Amino acid sequence: MGVEEVVRKIPESLWRTASERIIDMILNSSNADDMPSDLAKTILYYWQRDQLATEVGLQKLLDAAMRLEPEKTISFMEELGLPEVVVTLRRSTKA
Repeated sequence: MGVEEVVRKIPESLWRTASERIIDMILNSSNADDMPSDLAKTILYYWQRDQLATEVGLQKLLDAAMRLEPEKTISFMEELGLPEVVVTLRRSTKA
Protein backbone atom coordinates (compact mmCIF):
# COMPACT_ATOMS: atom_id res chain seq x y z
CA MET A 1 0.00 0.00 0.00
CA GLY A 2 1.38 3.39 -0.98
CA VAL A 3 1.45 6.60 1.00
CA GLU A 4 -1.55 7.77 -1.03
CA GLU A 5 -3.77 5.15 0.57
CA VAL A 6 -2.22 5.69 4.00
CA VAL A 7 -3.00 9.42 3.89
CA ARG A 8 -6.61 8.64 2.95
CA LYS A 9 -6.87 6.82 6.30
CA ILE A 10 -5.91 10.00 8.18
CA PRO A 11 -8.95 12.16 8.95
CA GLU A 12 -8.84 15.48 7.13
CA SER A 13 -9.28 17.25 10.48
CA LEU A 14 -5.78 16.01 11.43
CA TRP A 15 -3.97 16.96 8.20
CA ARG A 16 -2.71 20.34 9.46
CA THR A 17 -1.48 18.92 12.77
CA ALA A 18 0.15 15.98 11.01
CA SER A 19 1.84 18.15 8.42
CA GLU A 20 3.25 20.56 11.01
CA ARG A 21 4.65 17.77 13.18
CA ILE A 22 6.08 15.88 10.21
CA ILE A 23 7.77 19.04 8.92
CA ASP A 24 9.45 19.44 12.31
CA MET A 25 10.49 15.79 12.26
CA ILE A 26 12.02 16.12 8.79
CA LEU A 27 13.81 19.38 9.54
CA ASN A 28 15.31 18.00 12.75
CA SER A 29 16.27 14.63 11.30
CA SER A 30 19.90 13.56 11.43
CA ASN A 31 19.20 11.44 8.34
CA ALA A 32 18.61 14.38 5.98
CA ASP A 33 21.14 12.97 3.52
CA ASP A 34 18.72 10.11 2.85
CA MET A 35 16.12 12.41 1.26
CA PRO A 36 16.22 12.51 -2.54
CA SER A 37 16.61 16.06 -3.84
CA ASP A 38 13.52 15.77 -6.05
CA LEU A 39 11.39 14.92 -3.00
CA ALA A 40 12.87 17.86 -1.07
CA LYS A 41 12.11 20.18 -4.01
CA THR A 42 8.55 18.88 -4.22
CA ILE A 43 8.02 19.49 -0.49
CA LEU A 44 9.43 22.99 -0.85
CA TYR A 45 7.08 23.62 -3.78
CA TYR A 46 4.02 22.64 -1.71
CA TRP A 47 5.31 24.54 1.33
CA GLN A 48 5.70 27.76 -0.68
CA ARG A 49 2.08 27.44 -1.77
CA ASP A 50 0.81 26.58 1.74
CA GLN A 51 -0.33 23.18 0.50
CA LEU A 52 1.42 20.77 2.85
CA ALA A 53 -1.81 20.22 4.77
CA THR A 54 -3.53 18.92 1.63
CA GLU A 55 -3.79 15.27 0.65
CA VAL A 56 -0.93 15.48 -1.86
CA GLY A 57 1.25 17.62 0.41
CA LEU A 58 0.80 15.20 3.29
CA GLN A 59 1.65 12.29 0.98
CA LYS A 60 4.99 13.90 0.15
CA LEU A 61 5.70 14.66 3.80
CA LEU A 62 4.81 11.13 4.87
CA ASP A 63 7.03 9.70 2.14
CA ALA A 64 9.95 11.80 3.40
CA ALA A 65 9.25 11.03 7.05
CA MET A 66 9.17 7.29 6.41
CA ARG A 67 12.50 7.52 4.56
CA LEU A 68 14.17 9.61 7.25
CA GLU A 69 12.50 8.67 10.53
CA PRO A 70 10.24 5.63 10.15
CA GLU A 71 10.01 4.79 13.86
CA LYS A 72 9.31 8.38 14.88
CA THR A 73 6.68 8.63 12.16
CA ILE A 74 4.96 5.47 13.36
CA SER A 75 5.08 6.69 16.97
CA PHE A 76 3.52 9.97 15.92
CA MET A 77 0.67 8.15 14.16
CA GLU A 78 0.14 6.19 17.38
CA GLU A 79 -0.08 9.51 19.27
CA LEU A 80 -2.75 10.65 16.83
CA GLY A 81 -4.74 7.49 17.61
CA LEU A 82 -4.56 6.00 14.12
CA PRO A 83 -3.98 2.26 14.65
CA GLU A 84 -4.88 1.32 11.07
CA VAL A 85 -2.24 3.73 9.75
CA VAL A 86 0.30 2.37 12.25
CA VAL A 87 -0.26 -1.22 11.12
CA THR A 88 0.08 -0.23 7.47
CA LEU A 89 3.26 1.77 8.07
CA ARG A 90 4.81 -1.05 10.12
CA ARG A 91 4.11 -3.46 7.27
CA SER A 92 5.75 -1.13 4.79
CA THR A 93 8.95 -0.94 6.84
CA LYS A 94 9.23 -4.74 6.76
CA ALA A 95 8.67 -5.01 3.01
